[in-house]
Amino acid sequence: MNGKQQIAEQSRQWFWQAFIDLLRENDYEKITVGKIAERAQLDRRTFYRSFKGKSSLINWYFQKMLNQYHEFLYQQPQPLSVKKGLTLFLNFWLAHQKTIQLLIKRNLSFHFLEIWTKEAIENYNIFNESWRSNGTPSEITYVETFVTGGLWQIINVWLIKDNPENPEQIVQIFLKSLNQLAQHPTGIAQSEKLSNNN
Repeated sequence: MNGKQQIAEQSRQWFWQAFIDLLRENDYEKITVGKIAERAQLDRRTFYRSFKGKSSLINWYFQKMLNQYHEFLYQQPQPLSVKKGLTLFLNFWLAHQKTIQLLIKRNLSFHFLEIWTKEAIENYNIFNESWRSNGTPSEITYVETFVTGGLWQIINVWLIKDNPENPEQIVQIFLKSLNQLAQHPTGIAQSEKLSNNN
């Protein structure tokens, strides 16, 4: 990264911090690009060199966090067990709890799911579990999408708490729930039967 790129990245970081400060004080709808630029002590034109608008700024943050997470993830010994991968994932986002909590409270965390779904599926190949090797490509994609969406919903419920459980507890709860779901096919079959009768 050359000097000009470093200055541009620093400006983006200042815009983000200004936005977060404003978001603590105001509803999202009341925050304008002008107010973000004023709080960051930068020009509006500088903002528009990097971002199309507020949504673009939020997407930048989540993409940056995802890049950091994937860089961290790929530094781990491969392949990873699902349990280890889940624990790493939860610990990473717990370190950013205050910001994520604010975005959840302001109903802005959906930006992350849009970005993460595609990237998460592309990165599931580092796990050594059989669920990725059994089934058709279509079936595996559905399972991966289910896991991805489920994990982000857990983040939304978990990190909005002021004193969230530790990641190991959440992993145990998540895996226990999946096992219970898998071990009760009669309940699923009953649901399918009711659905087919309606």
